[in-house]
Amino acid sequence: MQEELTRKYLESIDAKALMIKTLWEKFLQGDKSVLDEILLHAHSLKGSGATFGFPEISDAGRDLEQARDNELLDRVNNLLNILGRVTARKIPGAANEVEVPPKSVEFSRQALIIERNPVNARAMADCISRLDGIEKCVLVETGAQAREKYHSTRYSLIVLDLVLQDQDGRELLREIKQSDDFNCPVLVVSGVPSDNIYMECIKIGADEYLAKPFDTDKLYFEAQQVLQRNRLQVVGFDAEKKSAMSSSGKVEAQSGMSLKGVSILVAEDDEIQAIFITGKLAEHGADVTHAENGQLALEALEKNSYSAVILDGKMPVMDGFETLQSIRNNSRLKGLPVIMVTAMGSEENIVKGYELGANDYILKPFSEEQLVNRIKSLLVMAA
Repeated sequence: MQEELTRKYLESIDAKALMIKTLWEKFLQGDKSVLDEILLHAHSLKGSGATFGFPEISDAGRDLEQARDNELLDRVNNLLNILGRVTARKIPGAANEVEVPPKSVEFSRQALIIERNPVNARAMADCISRLDGIEKCVLVETGAQAREKYHSTRYSLIVLDLVLQDQDGRELLREIKQSDDFNCPVLVVSGVPSDNIYMECIKIGADEYLAKPFDTDKLYFEAQQVLQRNRLQVVGFDAEKKSAMSSSGKVEAQSGMSLKGVSILVAEDDEIQAIFITGKLAEHGADVTHAENGQLALEALEKNSYSAVILDGKMPVMDGFETLQSIRNNSRLKGLPVIMVTAMGSEENIVKGYELGANDYILKPFSEEQLVNRIKSLLVMAA
């Protein structure tokens, strides 16, 4: 199925590239009204590229969507060039990331700060660099940059923001804590107001969790405590403790549960994304219904009962946030578990979703494992 999906995706971006090129030509001829449509295509590509193994498409789509007026030409050309190179390969799965085990990992008296906001990152670095045993802070903004760093250097401390440009910080935390290559304490810093996410991060293995906006004195104290606890541990990785942590309580229930018979409503306007989401959930046994926009999703909810709803953030007719608000205003649906799936990965949008009543969120692009784990986790918490 994955090869077929990738083939269809390649065909779809061929068509998108042609559409963007046509719209851009109209824009250059003076039709400024087409810019919103160009940016909508960029938004769609940002959310889908890495899901199908092409992170360079997601990066180029994001760059175009965020471009200033004087950057449009370069970023449109960059996106079109990348789309051309990718579709020229025509080899499904060729761009899939292959994890290369580290050749050598050396200890350092450094802290790795993974934070998308440069102002916050500098404030964290100023604070963390005052800690005993920390001589240097390394700052990165994305999960990909972090991965390059922590596979080559053994850090004394990692400070991790949950909302990154290219992935969900929870998935990066899981990757760090499940690695047998190193045992590094992780302090999570998040502006997402959810007790469930706090508990999930602790279960995954976060050594401490600090809410934004953070006070530098509080950050200093929590980081100091994390470092002291880690120094008391036996040198080397305590695999038995890690195994017990990852298999306890609801985490164990989540990993063993099936989606067989679980009814899920998916509201997603992008055809290829919809095929990916519905297909993967169906492979795990779920009964999946697809709606192309929020209005159709509400109509489906009036006629049928569902175990959970997945809402894309940006859709025509009615977007995911409006749909979520309508769901929570309906007394019959107030307790229905809802996950927002969005490429609008700012903390503001995620916080907005939680304020409207979302139970969780998934940032595009995402993997099959991430999608299924989020659904299972939500169902376990709702049980």
